[in-house]
Amino acid sequence: MNYHVGYSIAAVIACALVLGVSLFAVAFVQALVRDPDLIEPATARDEQAKAKPAGPGEFPLDLAWPYYPFRQGWADLERTRLNVARRNAQVWRPGRALFDNAAGWWIVFPVPLALVIFLSVASVACAFCFLVYALVTVVGNGASLALLVPSAAIMRGWERMRRGRMRTQATCMTCFHVAQWPAYQCPGCPHTHRDVRPGRLGLLIRRCECGTHLPLMALRAAWRLTAVCQRCGAPLPPGAGAVRDIRIPVFGDISAGKTRFLFASLNSVMQTSRRARLAVGFPDTDSRKLAEFGLSIIRSGRETAKTSTNAQVGLTLRLGTGRRSELVHLFDAAGEHFRDARRPDALRFLDDSQGLVYVLDPFSIEDIRKRLGGTALRLAHAAAGDPELTYDEVASRLRDSGIPASNQRLAVVVSKADLLRSAGFDLPTDSEAIARWLSGIGVHNLVLAAGREFAEVRFFMVASQEVAPDGQDDPGAPLRWLLTAHGARLPVGQDSAATPGRHRSTPVASEVAEARS
Repeated sequence: MNYHVGYSIAAVIACALVLGVSLFAVAFVQALVRDPDLIEPATARDEQAKAKPAGPGEFPLDLAWPYYPFRQGWADLERTRLNVARRNAQVWRPGRALFDNAAGWWIVFPVPLALVIFLSVASVACAFCFLVYALVTVVGNGASLALLVPSAAIMRGWERMRRGRMRTQATCMTCFHVAQWPAYQCPGCPHTHRDVRPGRLGLLIRRCECGTHLPLMALRAAWRLTAVCQRCGAPLPPGAGAVRDIRIPVFGDISAGKTRFLFASLNSVMQTSRRARLAVGFPDTDSRKLAEFGLSIIRSGRETAKTSTNAQVGLTLRLGTGRRSELVHLFDAAGEHFRDARRPDALRFLDDSQGLVYVLDPFSIEDIRKRLGGTALRLAHAAAGDPELTYDEVASRLRDSGIPASNQRLAVVVSKADLLRSAGFDLPTDSEAIARWLSGIGVHNLVLAAGREFAEVRFFMVASQEVAPDGQDDPGAPLRWLLTAHGARLPVGQDSAATPGRHRSTPVASEVAEARS
């Protein structure tokens, strides 16, 4: 008889345990599968914005699914807790009617007592299952965060060090905005992801709101996603933000020869790179067309048209291929912009320059003018302004913008050297000698100011039409110096000078198309 009672009690307890486990299983499945509290990207972004509002120049969290331990894991735990409480309440509801009636309690005694014990065991079993699940969730989330947070910090630090060492920024040639890394367009929806660093949205891969998986870190995303400007949304070249980015503005007075120098130096660098077996390309159609047009003028010996005051000349050159390439951005603006204080945005590219080229027209120097007649000056298309004035305008803009010129290099280019030599001038060739020559003909203030304000200054003589066979007056020398100073893989020296462009037999259009491929 005692055995039967013991077996009965054990069976009741077993049934209560099964009921408790079943209650938890139903609550768990409902919380995670049937009716989950899904933390969508918009909700996560709003919560993050409320907890930590974006500061000046920052963007809110991207629309992507948050990493599970950061948010969804805790939401699942809370939804499971509520479901467990709700299921327990539903199980206890039928007995409450009986418990409320004291007479009924004694009539059917000891059934109510057995029911209380049964439900209590079931509730304890359900609560125990929830506590196990909660413990596993807390430990799992904690372990994941303990691994994720330091790993994300290490990966962010490594990428930051790489950006600083390689100077991998993202330059927009449309609005001239320079960012540490570009934004990336999701291939599956119109969303733009502005911060692809590892973090709460993932460590190596993030899932966009549309479900598309995107690689994290600019080094990986740069070659798999379409990069766009953080400010205006214009497309950027492949590799932007992952390869070395060099920005070199060319400035000078009206008719000083800036545009001609830009294309002549580009011509020289392309030939130098070809001899060094370094690939040269143009990553966008506008740059390719502009280079094709400018190189055709230089190599045919035609006159360069004056730069329009309504637009800037800017092109992007890619040196090398793939992950070991460099993006070089060359800028030129009409000389009128340097004197027009009402149009400061026209020279925005100066604010983020990494090396500058000042083109000085020697025929605008008073001492040279006195030694030459009016006819020679007209043939040389001499600039009318004071060469020191244009330099002062740019130096003042850098100072007013808070740009430390002391961290930059300046190449002072004396243009039209071939015309000076043909007029009978004996011109120096090395930097120090050119600086002394300029000081001797009345430009000593510019020479002194440049040496005082910039980290390093070199002086160059360049030709406007022809380059001597020995590389004398090579227009590519200033650009090669600035590029190699910033880590570009280019040979330097007179042995790398370009041959005269007009004697080349390769058509410009086909050569640029070859460089593009």
